[in-house]
Parts: sequence; structure tokens; C-alpha cells
Amino acid sequence: MFVVLVLSLAVGAIVSLVLDPLVGLLVVGLSLFSISVYSELAKQQYKNYMWMWIGMRSLSLFLPLLIYYILGTTAGILAGLAVAYFAFGGKALKHLHSNLDLREARTKLRFALHTWGADISQVAANFLDKILIGVLFGMAVLGCYQFAYRIFVLFAILPQILFFYLLPEKSAGRKTGKIEMFGVLISLGLAGLIFIFTPLVVPRIFPNFTEGTGSIQIMGLAIAPAAVATIKTSELYSQERAGTVLGAHLFALGVGITGIMSLGRSFGLPGLASSLLLLQISLAVALALLPKLLRRGEAGRITISLLGMALVTALLLGSTGVQTPQIEVHGEKVKGTGLAMGTSVSITVIDENAEKAKMAIRSAFDEINRVEGLMSTDEESSEIYALNHGGTDWTNLSPEVIHVLKKSIYYSNLSDGCFDPTVKPLVDLWMKKTKELAKIPEPSELTEALELVGWKNLVIDENLGRARFLKDGMEVTLGGIAKGYAIDQACKVLEESGVEGALVDVGGDIRAIGTETWRIGIQHPRREDELLGVIELKNSAIATSGDYRRYFLLGNRRIHHIINPKDGCPADACMSVTVITENCIDADALSTSIFVAGPDKGKELLDSLEIKGLIIASDGRSITSDLWDFPPEFSHGVSFHQ
Repeated sequence: MFVVLVLSLAVGAIVSLVLDPLVGLLVVGLSLFSISVYSELAKQQYKNYMWMWIGMRSLSLFLPLLIYYILGTTAGILAGLAVAYFAFGGKALKHLHSNLDLREARTKLRFALHTWGADISQVAANFLDKILIGVLFGMAVLGCYQFAYRIFVLFAILPQILFFYLLPEKSAGRKTGKIEMFGVLISLGLAGLIFIFTPLVVPRIFPNFTEGTGSIQIMGLAIAPAAVATIKTSELYSQERAGTVLGAHLFALGVGITGIMSLGRSFGLPGLASSLLLLQISLAVALALLPKLLRRGEAGRITISLLGMALVTALLLGSTGVQTPQIEVHGEKVKGTGLAMGTSVSITVIDENAEKAKMAIRSAFDEINRVEGLMSTDEESSEIYALNHGGTDWTNLSPEVIHVLKKSIYYSNLSDGCFDPTVKPLVDLWMKKTKELAKIPEPSELTEALELVGWKNLVIDENLGRARFLKDGMEVTLGGIAKGYAIDQACKVLEESGVEGALVDVGGDIRAIGTETWRIGIQHPRREDELLGVIELKNSAIATSGDYRRYFLLGNRRIHHIINPKDGCPADACMSVTVITENCIDADALSTSIFVAGPDKGKELLDSLEIKGLIIASDGRSITSDLWDFPPEFSHGVSFHQ
């Protein structure tokens, strides 16, 4: 215990320096609590073990909220959790004063490090899948996955209980065969019940998550291998074979990541759920087979090495597959899917020559990535990054970036400042700082950020190909127009390739070229599985701006990325705005402009430009421009509420 405690203190100190002192304190507190509670478990003091857990959980529920209420920042939540852990883990400090046998400490150090590594790999498996899914498949898919995963965690508490009971019993040399068999049978029963009753219960209680029904069923099946894995883990820990447990967890983690990259790309949400099932099965199999392989000496080690090489190869192939478009051929339609500009990209080409279509799709993806490289605010090699960090000095820019900046200024002027490329300080304030602190910005913070916003303070010298700010600290973001430009450029590449027709979709902004007519659904801004209606798109572009893609809730307030440059707050007059124009760069910029302007001024702007548009106001009203000529469901009141 002394070794584990010292390692925990060291890790806590490192985390405090690298991340935040409160996070480091939380790490130490959690370690102290773990030592204390597992000491009771080792002594088979199950009643003390139970009350320590209940006490800690109870204190960790209200104390963080109380301190958060007093301090008004997320630091209060971390402080409250740390205090809760210290309150019930303080007794572990007595091990610092106990007589230390250095020889015994050395023998236990390896075991402690392996156990620590196994725990970290288990935590990584619990969080890395969410990160990957959010990045690769979007927040909507992640929401359904997380819903199914939480149900799995709820029922997987049985394997956890089994582990905490079996570990001290096995360490004491007691026979536990009957309990293990009983636990596996109960787990199989739970898996069966979840599989049978999920289709009956979920649609009634959680109608918005109906599409996740199959995923819940698949994840429910993982309870049985999870029970087997906990039985094997308790057995290996009781034999102080933590290194084997670590190896099994690393193997399972690799299988899970490979599953997300391959099954998720091929089968969507059911594939992602299957990756979790595959992870649990591979963990159970590895925990059962690794000890046997290791006992075979050289042959066993060679087998393990080959398995490791195969897994690394699969991971590399999976990673490569994610970075390049996945292309499928369906007759004369060839579809490529991938990721770019922080969102999902889909390019569908119609052509008799499948090989020509594939080459065109890859070239279009390359073009989108090239545009992103020019206009990203995060990549240090981008021209926009250079402009943002150039202060009031002139920054040399390419004709393309100058063109998009001038187009942004055009829409800033046209919309009376509702569209403003210099709004980045406000976007960062709300989407980064506010999200991190979980606190509405102070008026002084808003005022300070607003002083750095103003499109008239962006000076563009088109003749010399350069731009600069009139105020130091200003920054631009082309998030409201760059996607549209990238889509237009991708369409240009496709046209030059000679394909008969194509549809380019980058995160919901779409453009069609050629003679084909495409049916496009317009997303309901409050119901993920519903459409407001379907339109027919031919040789034109459509873009939608809404408050339902990139957002978070702060209390009952929806915080999103479309900021009103005039008051510095997230625009709240609309839920979504859809605009149809000839080019996507115009549709992209106009949808953002009208979202900020609001329903009345937005309709006036659409009608003055003679453009088709659909506005869903924050009160649920559906407003269309005079030229909107799509099905009647768009022109009547939608009559839904937030």
C-alpha cells in the first residue's frame, strides 16, 4: 500500500503541474479512498466497505454542488469531489508512518505498476471510445451510443460486485466456483432480458432514442463476457499476476479501437455497439488464454508477439481507413465518405465509369482538405492562423483567402453586421471558456471581447494580397463561410473530371451539380429522428445554420456557436435557417447572417435578394421567403417548442 500511495502522490503532483492543482488533488484523494476501501475489502469487512462507499457517494453528490453554488465555477465541483474522497480515505495516510520493508516494497512495486497500468487501460477503454466516436461520427451518434452504454453500465454492476467479492475470497484461498457459476448465469439472464424487453420499453419511455434500440440489445450481450472477465481478473490479481491483466486490457483496448474504426464505419451505430461487445469478449478470452500461453515458454511468447503484431497492423489499417474516403459502388452511383473540416463528408458521383468516379471523389476530398489547410484557425501552417497571430502587422495571403475574406466583408455589409468574420473572440469566450467554467460570462468579459469584434477593423489590400487588423488581439473565423467555399471548390474539381453529376455534403451544407435531381431532407431542429420535410435539389446549393449541432446546456439555456456580434451572446431568435442558392458559399454565409438577424429581418433580406429560404423561429413559427415553392408542410406553422 505504501508503494501505491507514494506513486499516487507522485502522479498527483505531476497532474497538478501539467493540468490543474485541483485535478491533482482529486487524483490523490481518489487514491487514498481506494487504498482505504480496498483495505476493508481485503480484511473482509464488507459492512465497513459498503458504508464507506455509501458515505463517499452521498457526500460527493451534494458537496460539489454546494461548493459550485458558492464559488460559481467548475473548480468548486472538483474541490467538492476531492474533499469527499479525502473524508473517507484519510485513514490510508497511516501507511506513511508504518515500518517500511524496502525489500518487500521492491517486490511489490512491479505488481503495483502493472495494476496501475491495467486500471489506466480500463479507464482508457471507458473514455477513448466516446472521444473517437464524437470526433469520427458526430455528436448525434455519440449521444445514442452513450445512452446505450449507460444502460450497459447500469446492468454491468453485477460483474463489478462479483469482482469485489471474489478478490478477497480468492486471495484467502477459499473456493468460489459456485458463486462464479451463479454470477455467469445471472449475467446471461440479464443479457437475455435486455435483448427481449428493450424493443418494448425504450420506444415508450425514451422515444427520442428509438434508433438506439438495437445498440442497447447488442451492448446488453456484453454483460456475460464482462462477468467472465471480472472472474478471471480477480483470480489473476489474487495470484499477483497483474502484468497478465495489463496485457489482456491492452489487447482488448486495441480490439475495441479497431472495432470502432472498422465496424463503426461499415455498420454505423450497431457497428459501434458491436465494438464494445467485441472488446468485452476479447478481454475475457485474453484473460483466460494469456496465462496458458505464458506457461508455454518461448512458444507462448512468440504467439503473443504475433498476436500483438496482428493487432498493431489492424490498428494502422483502421487508422488509414479513417483518414481516406471510404468508397462504395452501387451501379452508376459511387459514394465516398470521410472526415474533413471537423465534420462528416459525403460525396456521391453519378457516372458509368466507376474508376473515373472514384478518382474524382478522391480529388474532391483532397480539395476540401486543401481549403481546410488554408483557412483553419487551429493549424499553425494555415494562412488564417498567421493572420490571427499577426496582430496589426500586414500578413501576406493567397488570392483564395483574400477572396473568401472579401466575400465575408460583403455579407457583413449586406447583413448590417449580423455576419462578422471577426467574431472569433466571442466564439472562444462562449464555446471554450464558458463551457469550461460552466458559468455565464461577466458583463466585463463580454465588453472586453466585443471590443475585439468589428469587421470594419479588418483591412484587406487585394492588390498586394495582404490583410491586417486595426486592433491588436482581433481574430477572424471563417466557420460561417469556409465550408461553403470548400464545397464549391470540390464541385469545380468534380466538374473538371467530367463526371455526369454529383452531390457534395459537408456537415449538412450541400451542393448538387449535373442534371440529376436529388431529394434532400431538412432536419427538425429539436427532434433528431425527424425531418421538417424533403425538397428537390438540382444544380444548386443548400445550407442550414442551427443551434442544435454544436451546443451545450447551461442550466436551461442553450449555448451554441452562432454568436450575435452586436450583443456578444449566442443568437436566440431562430432555431434553424435553411437557404438555397446557386453556390454554396452564398448559402453558407446567408444562412448564418439570417440566423443572427432573426425571422423578420431575415425574411426581408431573403426577399430583397430573391432567394429561397426557410426560417424556424425560436417560438416554433415557420417563416418562408416569397420564392419558397416547396411542399406545404414548410409553409404552415410547425407548432413545436423547445
